[in-house]
Amino acid sequence: MVMEGRKASYLDNKITLDARMPLNYKRIRSLRGTKFVSSQSSLDVEGKKSFSRWNRWRFSKKAKGVIVFALMAVMLISVFAFLTKQITSNIVPQNTVNPISSTAANTTQSNDALSQPAQIVNGSARAAYKSSLTPPGFPNIIGSAQTIDRTVWTAVATVAWQYFQNSVEGVNYNTGLPHAGGYYCPQFTDWDLGGYIQAVIDAQKIGLINTYGDWGSFARLDKVLTFLETRELNSAAQYPYQFYFSTDSHAESDGATATVDTTDTGRLFVALNNLKVYNSNWTQRINNFVYNVYGNRSDYAALVPKLKSEFATSNSIYAYYICSGFASFWPNQLGSVPDKILSNIANSPTVMTNNVALPKASISCDPLLRSVFDLNNNSSKLLSLANQVYLAHEAYYNATGNYVAFSEGGGPSSFIWEWVVLPNGDTWKITNGGSSYLEIEPIIYNKVAFSFLALYNTTFARNMVVYLESNFPGTGTTGYSEGGSDSAGSIGASSNTNSLILAAALYAIQNNP
Repeated sequence: MVMEGRKASYLDNKITLDARMPLNYKRIRSLRGTKFVSSQSSLDVEGKKSFSRWNRWRFSKKAKGVIVFALMAVMLISVFAFLTKQITSNIVPQNTVNPISSTAANTTQSNDALSQPAQIVNGSARAAYKSSLTPPGFPNIIGSAQTIDRTVWTAVATVAWQYFQNSVEGVNYNTGLPHAGGYYCPQFTDWDLGGYIQAVIDAQKIGLINTYGDWGSFARLDKVLTFLETRELNSAAQYPYQFYFSTDSHAESDGATATVDTTDTGRLFVALNNLKVYNSNWTQRINNFVYNVYGNRSDYAALVPKLKSEFATSNSIYAYYICSGFASFWPNQLGSVPDKILSNIANSPTVMTNNVALPKASISCDPLLRSVFDLNNNSSKLLSLANQVYLAHEAYYNATGNYVAFSEGGGPSSFIWEWVVLPNGDTWKITNGGSSYLEIEPIIYNKVAFSFLALYNTTFARNMVVYLESNFPGTGTTGYSEGGSDSAGSIGASSNTNSLILAAALYAIQNNP
């Protein structure tokens, strides 16, 4: 029944995609098919006419001999050329890492091309532009690599960055704002916006994007900051809505009475602080709306006292990451609290899972790995926790023969959270926002597998990535998929997945030259 349901959903999606395809592109596709048939027919007719004309000619015996000799020479040359081509096509290049390494190695030319989208808006031009960004198909980068080095990681980052190309999958062409879940899921939260800001920073550090140009880092970040400076706020509380549309920058209507989602806000603050550190030219604009300098934005400072009291007793890795974001702007009030949260986690009672000890705390890989990659001066307590969580994943595989890469993201029918461990001591549990556990097969998330490979470079981590490359890869033109499972199949690409893979790739490049 599950497979039948997925089959029906796939067919529905195909119908939707065809219906939303620009009309002129559908017409061009049909005309191209007709033109090919017509051209082939005209060639056949021309061949027959030429044969008839040939029969009407009369030649001397000597002339015929010359013609026969010439024909034989042409035939021999053609046969030789054919054999040469066949032999050449069977030669396998040596030491090839992946099919896009040349793209990664020559970023200046490709970035300049990507920064000039002026006339490309829709129809066949847009389709041609999209298809020209990267070769079709998905590169088996890790599986084909002899050594996992910076060249390989640059190639991985190049694929992940494809998600954020304008008008392709993850960024709206007109507004420059991100799509949380691909082209047909245009909503985004502050968590997604923070992921996009971090992705732009990481892509520039790797060398995948230029500073200037219509789609250089400056233009992209300017659009995001302009949105944050001017976006509509919740009229009841003067805080951001939870969801906005990337297509027109407007808020979704739900959440009209909510104050603010501090989880999403904290993640956004982590990225904004990293942007200030990376390029201080953005500092004043960021401080103006975070601190509400002009009085027309949100009063985030009013949230700090309550957050301080709540975070101080928490043992959630989400709380650590979120509090770190707020603490980067209010260090006097919150500067010591993130370390207090890590201490709470480290001092929690433990539970054993496949002979690996884990703290009885709220632990999922997305905020844990984000903390390692996004935050500066990681403490030994954080790195020790990340290592234990990694070892728990490897031990799970050794005990069951099944890969797991627990995180948050798209599930078979809804957004899900996969918990490696919870405060009550339960391990390997899945929820979708409610209090009950979901009895579903876990999604193996690409972002976690690549992060483990970047951090530890073990045989287990590499084998899990190769398994995902083979079974739930996504495409080379839209970035990496979320991942998948045998029962759910492949889960489509998302902003969070590809931004975290970019962060993992940057970490590997900087720490494993």
